[in-house]
Amino acid sequence: MKSSILVRALFLYTISAACVLAQDPAAELQELKAKVQQLQQQIAKIEQSLKAQATQAPPSPANVPATPLPTTYIGKETRQRQTVSEFPEEAPRIDNEELDPTLRGFFRIPGTRTLANIRGFVKTDLFYDLNMAGFWYGGMVPSSFPSSPQPKSKNSTVSIRPSRFVVEFRQPLGNDTLKGFVDWDLYGTNGRNIPNVRSFWGQYKNFLAGQTWSAFGDPDAFPDTLDFHGAPGMMGLRTPQFRYTQPLNHHNWIGLTVEKSVTDVPFFTQFGAPQPSSLRPDFVLFYRYENNYGHIHAATIFRSVGGFVPNTTVPDLREHVNGFGMSISGSWRLGRLRDTIVFQGIGGKGIANYYNDNYGLGSDVGFDAEGKLVATPTWSSTFGYQHYWTKIVRSTASYGYLRINNTAADPGTNYHVSNYASGNIIIQPSALYLFGAEYIYASLRRKDDFKWIAPRFQASVTFFLNRPQEQ
Repeated sequence: MKSSILVRALFLYTISAACVLAQDPAAELQELKAKVQQLQQQIAKIEQSLKAQATQAPPSPANVPATPLPTTYIGKETRQRQTVSEFPEEAPRIDNEELDPTLRGFFRIPGTRTLANIRGFVKTDLFYDLNMAGFWYGGMVPSSFPSSPQPKSKNSTVSIRPSRFVVEFRQPLGNDTLKGFVDWDLYGTNGRNIPNVRSFWGQYKNFLAGQTWSAFGDPDAFPDTLDFHGAPGMMGLRTPQFRYTQPLNHHNWIGLTVEKSVTDVPFFTQFGAPQPSSLRPDFVLFYRYENNYGHIHAATIFRSVGGFVPNTTVPDLREHVNGFGMSISGSWRLGRLRDTIVFQGIGGKGIANYYNDNYGLGSDVGFDAEGKLVATPTWSSTFGYQHYWTKIVRSTASYGYLRINNTAADPGTNYHVSNYASGNIIIQPSALYLFGAEYIYASLRRKDDFKWIAPRFQASVTFFLNRPQEQ
């Protein structure tokens, strides 16, 4: 472009000079100089215009807003903490704030004002069990351990079941934003890679409807383990619910959820197999404090647990009791270090359905020595410490304990006490992939004191899809 302009200018200059020299009047020489100066000034303006155009930033792709969203409520630790399983990204946030406020990876759906983001990750795990680790394929689940003596057997397999596909929408509605979120993993049927809906919810003005993590738990407080299932005593339930969250200020907020009620009843009674039922939904009250170093989450749950024995009316075999529980959890960055501690403690009666290891425990209710229906007492604790060796190498050590105080009528094979410990090393050279190895120790002692121990070695590779490459 610049060469073309200079050639044209030189051509005009030559023609003008030829005309003047042909006439050869001395009076015309001054006029020729003036024209040349004007031409030089025009060329300089054109060059300045071209430079200005070259330095302008290209327009934002697909009209995604260039200004980052506000981050009034999400603290720095919550936004920056790295985890393999990415549970925090599934959690709803006040005013639909995003962990990445720049909205990188979003695009505008043609013909609409809706922004969308399609992302996910492919996670492949290699397991090597020194002793049979139960029948649950794709994670360490103590409730699936054998309940009677059997030969010890090593086992090895490969799984992609934690892999996830995520779709997120942000749509203007009035003076606010309606956010929709849905994601799937491959835990639909035990032993097979069947899509399973993890979350499917919408939120507007801090009112949420749909399926997401129960407010009784805290997805921001899970230890960073390669084992996708994690500690058995964590609150690991995603459930249909209505939720409203009210911020008190930039660091404190409270909320209420009305959640799906499911009673984990005993497998069998002297009158037959019971059918679970509840007199009302589960109610959860919660409080959260958050700043740039971490957060604290506290919640209380109120339940109706019980059921009836079908196909009989004599006697009238139906009964319900009240269940309740409390949980406290959080994560906290240690000063200026990137190291983080996470923790959760849970206790109550009739709340076994909310534990991470609830695969048919039958322990929300039971019968005491007098044959009376009672809510089963339980409690658990989980702790994790995440340490960064370098910018791309990190490790997490975790421990979890779950205890169910079995009722008198519970069978001897019922779940009683489990212990879970893990340690790993994770290498993440890029935001787009990571790999690592982990050792897991898990044990389960049943009511009759039968104990099973299952050590496991795990290696994992994860590729993240449509994720910004800046760490």
